[in-house]
Amino acid sequence: MVLLRNRHRGTIISFLSVSMMLATAACGGSRQLPRGAVGNIGKVNYSPSVIETQGIRYFWWCSSGVNPADHSQNTDAIYYQSVNVKSLQTNGPPVLVLAETPGAWDSAYTCNAKVIGGKFANPLGDGQTYSYAMYYVGTSCVCGTNNSIGVAFSNDGIQWSKYPSPVIRPSSSQGYGVAQPALYYDAQNSLLHIYYEDYNPAATHIAAVSSDGVHFTVQGILATNGLNSDNPDPSWGDMAYEPNAGEWYALFNRPLRPTSSTGGVQERGQYGIELYKIPNDSLLTGGSWQHLSTMDTNGTGFESNFIAALVHDPYGNINLGPGGKIGIYASISYPPASWNATPTQAADSATIARFILFPMEWVPSTEPTVPLNRYSNGSVHEVTTGWVSPNGGFQRESTLGHLYSTQFQDAVVRFYSCKRESFDYFVSLDVDCEGQRMLGTNGYAYPRPVSGLNLAPLYRCSSGHDHFVSKDPKCEGQNTDMLLGYVLP
Repeated sequence: MVLLRNRHRGTIISFLSVSMMLATAACGGSRQLPRGAVGNIGKVNYSPSVIETQGIRYFWWCSSGVNPADHSQNTDAIYYQSVNVKSLQTNGPPVLVLAETPGAWDSAYTCNAKVIGGKFANPLGDGQTYSYAMYYVGTSCVCGTNNSIGVAFSNDGIQWSKYPSPVIRPSSSQGYGVAQPALYYDAQNSLLHIYYEDYNPAATHIAAVSSDGVHFTVQGILATNGLNSDNPDPSWGDMAYEPNAGEWYALFNRPLRPTSSTGGVQERGQYGIELYKIPNDSLLTGGSWQHLSTMDTNGTGFESNFIAALVHDPYGNINLGPGGKIGIYASISYPPASWNATPTQAADSATIARFILFPMEWVPSTEPTVPLNRYSNGSVHEVTTGWVSPNGGFQRESTLGHLYSTQFQDAVVRFYSCKRESFDYFVSLDVDCEGQRMLGTNGYAYPRPVSGLNLAPLYRCSSGHDHFVSKDPKCEGQNTDMLLGYVLP
């Protein structure tokens, strides 16, 4: 049994790496991992922690495995693997490095590990100083509730020694508990900062600090202003610090799809993640997050895109690449569903045995908009700013205009990408896709004309079996459903 341990004009981005696009285009029935991805083939893989140093990326993540201390137990465990940044070659197979302790507080499940470098002097009372700490989520309840956060220490990232008791307990024993730690080590002051979720009953994000890695003092609750209002209770995957600008970056999850839109199948991973940043002096004072990017099924083709990690240095400082590029590893379902999959087939493509850890990247751009393209395969249309299946025979008919990737001034009308049954792709203004399957976000348009801007109105159109978008208010002789909004040319 495996229990998933998740709860359900600024810059514009190009977030899909070259390796991602090539792997997606070539996907099929193969069970090999795409280039640059990490995981145990055929097993659940999710909730990564990623440290990069000296050209090597080190991964710890949740997968299923036989407990070395109890061979009858095959549940959640923590695995380790490293990857060369340039070659994307793994340095050996995944290794199970942490599992449950029989009879202890974490005897049922261990998962959601985050690893941080630092100087941890004698935290276990054995006289040793350790250079790494792993904070993980565990529980003794096979029902998966009442989770606490524990810690283990290491000097090589592979051999770990556990602290015997939880270091952070939930505020209520009745619900899920605490989850998803994110870490930062302040080497100058020898302080460890931890940020985590406490479900009581919704996800609240808590900040706490420790001088020894074991005893924590709560500092406050993280700001929520600026998080997208169409996702009022977001869980998250990770957070990291950029010291030069004094800003935090964080990855929050979009919601789970309702079973009414997936043929009754309860999907185990959310359909998308969102990247935000916030100034350090606003983190605990009610300041506002800035939305930078959304990575979802509409953009990637994968049914699930959730619990992602930021690539950072050993101490939790985010690794900015050329042009401010940020590395991200998301938990995704691989390969994508077929372009003409039914809602049930699409949901079944995201079974836990298909979850792997996949590289993505966010690259700031001076161009704040993305093109909204109209495609046709001779039978149906798809209108999107994102991914189009290479196996659907779609050809681009036209570019209808340009949307903002994030809200900008009065451009606040969000175009959602949706799909009804097997073939009918459509654009909606409804966060619930009018009861149909959600693919994700296309971008933002204006609700009305704006003086000084050469905006074009876009209309949603329908035929007997197909939806499309047009600049023509008469929908090229078909039915006009609605005015969607106004876009830049």
